[in-house]
Amino acid sequence: MPALSVIIVAWNNREPLGGCLDSIRAARPETPIEVIVVDNASADGTPEFLRQEHPAVRLIANRDNRGFAAACNQGASAARGDCLLFLNPDSRVHAGTLDSAAAFMSRHAAIGIMGCRTLHPDGSLQRTARTFPTPARICTRVAGLGRGGRGRRRDGARFDYVQGSFLVARRQDFIALGGFDERFFVYGEDVDLCLRARRSGVGVAYDEGTTVTHQGGGLDGDRIAHFIASCLRLYRRHRRPEEAARLARLMRLALLLRLATAAASAPRAGRRALEEYRRLKRALAEAPAGTGR
Repeated sequence: MPALSVIIVAWNNREPLGGCLDSIRAARPETPIEVIVVDNASADGTPEFLRQEHPAVRLIANRDNRGFAAACNQGASAARGDCLLFLNPDSRVHAGTLDSAAAFMSRHAAIGIMGCRTLHPDGSLQRTARTFPTPARICTRVAGLGRGGRGRRRDGARFDYVQGSFLVARRQDFIALGGFDERFFVYGEDVDLCLRARRSGVGVAYDEGTTVTHQGGGLDGDRIAHFIASCLRLYRRHRRPEEAARLARLMRLALLLRLATAAASAPRAGRRALEEYRRLKRALAEAPAGTGR
């Protein structure tokens, strides 16, 4: 029986996924593991690639894109390990990463969820143990002004959640919490899970002794619309109604800034930017209301 089930959700990212799987194989962990890939109806030949190049991987091939949270839950339902590692396909594990994560969970019985030290490809530190997203942080991303993801993290610094790009969950705790909330199609499901875990008395930890590299990416296409919807759901579930309403107003301003920046940088693209603004404004208006509880 595996001690650790590595669960990777794929969607049209065959090349980075291949690199991720190669890094797991090269790490040669002593910990018994299994690797499960849940493919969300990729159009780039990911299932065929896995069957040919990585036959040891357990593949779950969906006929449509069910979203990140739902696919993670699918993988968790199929997993046999005592602990579940949700790993983004654009991540690279290092020698000792998987053994270190498994050992940490074995040593700390009160911890149900853990994240780890995460590096950008250039070796700089990526912030993956963070406090609840502030309106400023959210609107910076919505406006297209950056991620705010680089910087140092002090030992013992307070944090609310660990990022889902590398998130280990004790299976019994994950099941007891009901897994990821599938109403978060993508983004925010990690924040929500960690907050619910803390309220249930499940420990959430950040281990600086375990290291992984994560590429990460920007918000473009449909991703920004999902990000907007997920942030509003987070606020409506975990903050006061007036805070959620304020965030919605600020995001409308951030969308206007996104439009202005795009039009100024490429005047000929102004019409396309306006269409995107209208689409994202609709996404903001259509975001689920209520608490989402």
